Amino acid sequence: MTQQTDRSATRTVDAVERVLQRHGHDGTRLMHILREVQDDLGWLSPQTISAIAAGVGRPRAAVQSTAEFYSFFHVQPLGQYRILFSDNITDQMLGSHALRAQLCHRLGVASGQVSADQLASVDTTSCTGLCDQGPAALVNYRAIGRLDAQRIDAIADLVLARVPLDAWPAQLFEVEGRIRRSHVLLGADIAAGEPIAAALRMGPERVLEALAGARLRGRGGAGFGTDTKWRVCRAAPGFAHYVVGNADEGEPGTFKDRVLLSTHTDLILDGMVISGLVNGAQKGYVYLRGEYRFLYDRLVARLVERRRQGLLGANILGTGFAFDIEVCLGAGA
Repeated sequence: MTQQTDRSATRTVDAVERVLQRHGHDGTRLMHILREVQDDLGWLSPQTISAIAAGVGRPRAAVQSTAEFYSFFHVQPLGQYRILFSDNITDQMLGSHALRAQLCHRLGVASGQVSADQLASVDTTSCTGLCDQGPAALVNYRAIGRLDAQRIDAIADLVLARVPLDAWPAQLFEVEGRIRRSHVLLGADIAAGEPIAAALRMGPERVLEALAGARLRGRGGAGFGTDTKWRVCRAAPGFAHYVVGNADEGEPGTFKDRVLLSTHTDLILDGMVISGLVNGAQKGYVYLRGEYRFLYDRLVARLVERRRQGLLGANILGTGFAFDIEVCLGAGA
């Protein structure tokens, strides 16, 4: 083994162990572990996958298959900068193909390939949820919208200069909420925690009666009554109930979850807490699609602040009601 290979192997072991310790060697947190290790090492090599599998006590094939299923995990090196253009029809109509060709020319790489110096790769991905401010792309899975020839040249200059992504101009990564008509539901001035306090005063049964009276329904297509769904969940056998905020919208042209999470974060989190109160749950998860990674840190920070405010945790608003929320980030499913 050469000295360089030896250093690389040591770095891999150290990086994997740091992440495993952070997550308690818990195999149920495999998505978090794979993402954080890849962020550190650049890709998931065979040695890395073996180390992760051993560390979480799972078959290597299980870890390998997870890494290969999600498009934002990669088991081959894809360059220091991985640039994925949204291939949604709205982005195409706004000129994404020409912009991708421009960037490929500047970087000296063919679309779908890695540059000879391993600096960059350029390819396409599915809808990034930025259809209202496209064309858009992901650079190392961070979203950049409103692409034009000038922005493409700026990105090329930064890549060629090997500027770390954290040092890129912040305005490149700005994503607007853009609610055009807020109306009653999104226009009301409701302080964080107010809905929880009201639900705690009412109790689960009266909350269910209010849901039925309001005729609140799901948006999945069937128009099922929310009160009926919650009653069925509440009556389901077993101790452990969970609340899932599903922000994995992947339909081309859809971005409502992105807007709601970025502009009305507390309304969503309050709603999850109320659902936990009614359904007997103590744990909630926000499943955030990988394309919305730019929302991850701010959501986690908001959860920390809500715990400090008594709006999450073991004793919500001093009532003894316990409920907490965790953000789980997808990886381009």
